Amino acid sequence: MIDCLGEAKAHLQQAIQLRRYFHMHPEPSKHEFQTAAYIKKYLEDLGLQVQITYGGDLPSVVAVIPGAQKRRTIALRADMDALHITEKNDIPYKSTVPGVMHACGHDCHCATLMETAAILVKHQSELQGNVKLMFEPAEEDIGGAQFMIKNGVLDDADAVVGMHCENRFPVGTVYTCPGEMEAASDRLIIKIMGKSAHGAMPHLGIDAMTMACHFILAVQTMMAREKDAFQSAIITFGTIQGGTARNIVCDEVVINGIIRSLNGETREFLNQRIKGLLAGITAAFGGSYELERQKSNPALYSNPQLTEFFNQAAGEVIGMENVGRLPHAFMGCDSFAYYAQEKPSVFFFLGTGNEEMKESLHSCNFNIDENSMVIGMAAYIAVVQQYLAQ
Repeated sequence: MIDCLGEAKAHLQQAIQLRRYFHMHPEPSKHEFQTAAYIKKYLEDLGLQVQITYGGDLPSVVAVIPGAQKRRTIALRADMDALHITEKNDIPYKSTVPGVMHACGHDCHCATLMETAAILVKHQSELQGNVKLMFEPAEEDIGGAQFMIKNGVLDDADAVVGMHCENRFPVGTVYTCPGEMEAASDRLIIKIMGKSAHGAMPHLGIDAMTMACHFILAVQTMMAREKDAFQSAIITFGTIQGGTARNIVCDEVVINGIIRSLNGETREFLNQRIKGLLAGITAAFGGSYELERQKSNPALYSNPQLTEFFNQAAGEVIGMENVGRLPHAFMGCDSFAYYAQEKPSVFFFLGTGNEEMKESLHSCNFNIDENSMVIGMAAYIAVVQQYLAQ
């Protein structure tokens, strides 16, 4: 049996070095070529054969650790991309790329999985099955998972495990949620068109700004009065742009928003109601609209049986008191959901917070307690070892 916690502690310093390298050299979605090259070389130096074609034109890295027996294959996934955010942390390993930083912890995900691989390679003779390592591009953008799946990355996988760091939870803990765990997302790009006119003669124009205001308020009313109160969903309009001068009736407004939902039926209901509200409001004022729905990640479903299996395996290593269960789903989104649609999967949050590390994901001051990677490695190794031994 592998000493999961002991091995993880022994590899912590190397994991920290890897994480800090990635943190200093972040690459945004669809441009993770140097990150992928670094990971590829690292895995090849471990003696593994590496494939880089599963992402198509996107950079990706996939390798298999063959076990002593070939009964099963369990896949572990990490995402590689950073965000278009300017880092404000004053740290020695601050991002060296202007306007780009690892504000979502993907540097931690990569480093944790790479050192997990280093440990498992040392114990290949003890593995009763194969371990597939998947490093995914563009999670924050178009979801590289869907392209990797299309190209067959899961064809030989029996189960998939993934994680995400989370400062809401303290170092030393992991958290899971069986069933619906994270939301599906739909990005909305809405253009409302009217007619410009002099501000002193508004009757000669059609005010797109007024139509936009009516629409946004109508959506919130719809959410309060038409959506099933027992179905979780959020609609956020994050940007609204329109107008050219204070004394000109606005002729065009562009609104960007996102729908997050857990239930497929609710997801479609909300999209149809938004279309209906746009049609009704713009017609009433004599305007028109264009609506682009960019259907993104599906809802993330964490297989209940595999989740409980993970909880028990991790609990034996880090203590059951450190394995938390979320009371309800989290309304964030993750492209890991694509894997979970295809194979039994479990997703877990890795506690990375402490008294100083409290900033939320996607913050310009986001940082983690790097000691947390010990727990991430140990949890990965524990579930791999026990799943393959079944």
